[in-house]
Amino acid sequence: MEWEMIRKGEYTIYNGKEYRFIESDSVEAIELFSNDKNEMYNGFTYYKNNIFTKIVGVNKVKELYSINPYAVYKGEVFPASEERKTGKVLLDTTNTELAKKMGV
Repeated sequence: MEWEMIRKGEYTIYNGKEYRFIESDSVEAIELFSNDKNEMYNGFTYYKNNIFTKIVGVNKVKELYSINPYAVYKGEVFPASEERKTGKVLLDTTNTELAKKMGV
């Protein structure tokens, strides 16, 4: 089975493909992000560290949504993310009692 990275943040559909985005300084626009250098053929520009960006009008995207992943560990639900270097799942809590109970 192929492992897919844990997605987290703001996403949209643009030209039938999903992209992470942030709000742009431009009115009514967002900035799309990709790690695919071939996106330069679609108007993306190189930013840094294999990241390519493109500013598009909000009216050009299909929808805007937020992805906030969770994981169940020992019967408890935690917000989850991925440690980029190792690919390990990171669990988060501000509940110190729960953290003590889980032994972290």
